[in-house]
Amino acid sequence: MLFSAQGVPPQGYYQSIWDFTSHNENSTKEAGNVVPFDFGRAAEFRAPKSIETSIAPALTPYCLKPFGGYVATISRGKVWGESGAVLTPEGKLIFDLSQEYDAKQYRMLEADEHPVFHRWNDPQLQHFAGTAAVLTFCGAHNYFHWMYDVLPRLAMLQSSGITYSTIIMNPNPYGPFVEQTWAMLGISESLVIRTNSEVYVQADRLLVPSLMMNSHYPPWTTDTLRRFLLPHRETTLVTPERFYISRKKASSRRLVNEDDVIRCLENFNIVPICLEDWTVAQQIQLFASAKVIVGPHGAGLANLAFCQPGTQVIEIFHAQHVVPTYWMISNHNNLEYYMVYGQGVPDPAIRFPGLEDIYVNVDRLKQTMHLAGLE
Repeated sequence: MLFSAQGVPPQGYYQSIWDFTSHNENSTKEAGNVVPFDFGRAAEFRAPKSIETSIAPALTPYCLKPFGGYVATISRGKVWGESGAVLTPEGKLIFDLSQEYDAKQYRMLEADEHPVFHRWNDPQLQHFAGTAAVLTFCGAHNYFHWMYDVLPRLAMLQSSGITYSTIIMNPNPYGPFVEQTWAMLGISESLVIRTNSEVYVQADRLLVPSLMMNSHYPPWTTDTLRRFLLPHRETTLVTPERFYISRKKASSRRLVNEDDVIRCLENFNIVPICLEDWTVAQQIQLFASAKVIVGPHGAGLANLAFCQPGTQVIEIFHAQHVVPTYWMISNHNNLEYYMVYGQGVPDPAIRFPGLEDIYVNVDRLKQTMHLAGLE
């Protein structure tokens, strides 16, 4: 049964769950428990293929054994705010479970900058009995982050074998993909508590898997998405084997000369699509059946998780904003990955290159297509 009490302002933080358990090592059973999680196979990242003479350091080849995974049980743990910060019973922030992005500074915040210390709104603390699973993440409203930072953590919960009666997660006002994937996985909305700015809850036990970003998005994440969602692809749908992902319906990173790009790609039998027009099941089918995929950096490329080995991927980057996420996923799935730079189109209202629109040199794009052996 729920009841309310006045919330106590947070007092300090633990950098990690391990700092918390170490501090409470003399009362482990009372404080909770942390079980390491094995993410399995190592990641091997090969250099992208490109006509570019200088490849961004973020795309440097390397090998990495996944690390840092765990599932934590926190007795009388608390969750606060819209992003779902995880606190100890005494009100200390556990930072590695509560990462926060500042959309004004375009960076992840440090622990002492966390909103829980600077935007405390004195909420009422809501108590409830039983075990609550926590799947909150500051970017959960974004398709990529939903796929790679939330859904794999559900698999970690399932692997723990611990029963829970409630799932605490973020609101999702931007699209139907949460409801669609939730339905695929048979998760009832009745189990869910959505966070908001007034939420401050405490359960008998919180069950919290570690964040995927802290473990460098291991290949296990892609393997998990394939296991979870590939069976739900819309197999009766006939989809193009070669396509270009348009961002004309997006608010950033649109191609200013997209008409020229599309005319160029038509010579290679590549057709334009807008993923906003496709359900998740249709997107899974689209990518699982693809032979060639071209597109600017964007969340829709999270669907590379569903591609077959050997699929050719050509990602277009803003030259000053190179993020390795989809190169990593391509390596997880043994895809044939190419990249090409576009030039940012400056806008006085935009202070972050990742939000600028992009101009693509069509001749250089054509050279990249020929490098991939496409005709």
